[in-house]
Amino acid sequence: MAKNNFNDLIKMKKLMMLMAAALLVLGGCSGNGASKDAGDDQFQLVAGTGHSDIGGAAAVEPVETIRLYEGVAPGSESWTHPEGKSENNGAIVYYNVSTPEMTVYLPDPSVATGAAMVVCPGGAFSILSYTSEGTMVANELCQRGIAAFVLKYRTTPIINEQGEVSNKMEDVMKFVMNLMSKSNTADLTATQNCLNMENSHLSFEDADRAISLVRENAAKWNINPEQIGIVGFSAGAVIAMHQALQHSEAGRPNFSGVVYGGWVPGWEAPADAAPLFVCSPTYDIFHPEECITAYQIWQKAKLPVELHCYSDCQHGFGAVPTGKSSDLWMEAMVRFMKDSGFLK
Repeated sequence: MAKNNFNDLIKMKKLMMLMAAALLVLGGCSGNGASKDAGDDQFQLVAGTGHSDIGGAAAVEPVETIRLYEGVAPGSESWTHPEGKSENNGAIVYYNVSTPEMTVYLPDPSVATGAAMVVCPGGAFSILSYTSEGTMVANELCQRGIAAFVLKYRTTPIINEQGEVSNKMEDVMKFVMNLMSKSNTADLTATQNCLNMENSHLSFEDADRAISLVRENAAKWNINPEQIGIVGFSAGAVIAMHQALQHSEAGRPNFSGVVYGGWVPGWEAPADAAPLFVCSPTYDIFHPEECITAYQIWQKAKLPVELHCYSDCQHGFGAVPTGKSSDLWMEAMVRFMKDSGFLK
């Protein structure tokens, strides 16, 4: 087979996988994986919407939801579009988020450790996979005695072909599909593409604000202000990585979890870098080498770091049980929290 033909086949397979990804994120399907029409038996992206049992997963009830800013969030004063929400089989996806907020989940006092994590769902900075990478993660953390704050950060508005902000699902699908395709085929890494997005800096500001608020209200929620971390998935992992590298004094994380996300190219680990936990599918379709690079930078600086790569899974597993070894990532992260001194 000619080399060009082979490369074309590879590109076509990736395109089919991306199409399946967009369908799973926004439309859902039955069963625990994508259809084999996607071109890959193990493709199971991305928001958990394909799992019919997802609805009852979050056993811990939220305590409250608080807005990050008084009044309109700085930097998006001109945004007037309504927030969008899609729900399929109990899984929630948000988009066109203009009012950032976080929802508080607290563990039972009998198991509380005093630690807390801000949880950043993913979704290409344009949607939020709020259930599988948000509320389900919060539940898992609370079961282990760690308070969780699920962050609904600002997302890039969904723009239709007429140049207008849209809440129509067909426009959301097209928008997300286009972003995912660019991130997978461009010369730039996935993280670089995210950083180049017009509104990604607003998401970073929201994460810094969230950690600052948790620290400010630590006594209210029985949290140790020196045990506040951040964990993110995909685009949320880019946010978590960025927060580890660049933050205000009040927004400094004491622990960072990066789950199938990226390194910020050209940066070095700061002197006050917190322990870093990184995990990713071995053959992630979105630049798995970025997770390896993050690990190597922390290793070079002789900072606490762990890297876990899982071979039999794909991007987007979140906290949805799959029966694969990737189901163990949360336990691995919590064990590393203890080993690194984050959990006392």
